[in-house]
Amino acid sequence: LNRMTGMVEKPAPGTEPSNLFISGRYILQPEIFDLLERQGKGAGGEIQLTDGMVQLMKTQTFHALEYDGVTYDCGDKIGLLRANVAFALRRPEFADAARAAIQALL
Repeated sequence: LNRMTGMVEKPAPGTEPSNLFISGRYILQPEIFDLLERQGKGAGGEIQLTDGMVQLMKTQTFHALEYDGVTYDCGDKIGLLRANVAFALRRPEFADAARAAIQALL
């Protein structure tokens, strides 16, 4: 478990403060909702949860857990496809049908 000191939403290539990323699992205090209601748009012209989290880091302690595992970028269409295929292939009740469907497409 590591204490977080900051985070950056979608940093420009070459400006990343580390080689770590957030996979989207959070346990947050209710104060985040007040911050999100008041904050302006951030990266991509959207209200960013990470911007609110950075504000909360000024008054609350945040921790992160590093783990080894496979990750998929589900914000990308091919990444989402890969995640779903990997899920199907790992589940006994879907694996055979998933393999057959993939083979039929090749």
